[in-house]
Amino acid sequence: MLPSLILAAEADYVQQRLYSFSSPARVEGGALYAGYQFFPKLALAARAEYLADIGGFFSGVTQYLKEGTLTLDYRPADHFLMRGEYRHDQSNRLYFLGHTLGMLESSQPTIGLGLVWWFGQKDGVW
Repeated sequence: MLPSLILAAEADYVQQRLYSFSSPARVEGGALYAGYQFFPKLALAARAEYLADIGGFFSGVTQYLKEGTLTLDYRPADHFLMRGEYRHDQSNRLYFLGHTLGMLESSQPTIGLGLVWWFGQKDGVW
């Protein structure tokens, strides 16, 4: 029997001071994950994340980032996985590389395709 549905949530809070008298830089965020195994060879997953980077602790500038990802997994054979992914990142600032050299944009779409082959004892759905 396949475990068909997976749901998960995550919350994060990180704070750092360079010196005891420095203003703190902090990150607050969270994520929601959902995945569904339709068949032994086919699965679909989605993820949404939010990150408030206050003081530029992770990204170098204060900004509020959002991300959404949709992933399709196909397993044509044991030990072989084909994965397609669409991701959209967005910020309240001009942060991502754009279509014009030297110009930044507030969002960035990404498409990824991957082939994974593994060997060993792991069989079946991950």
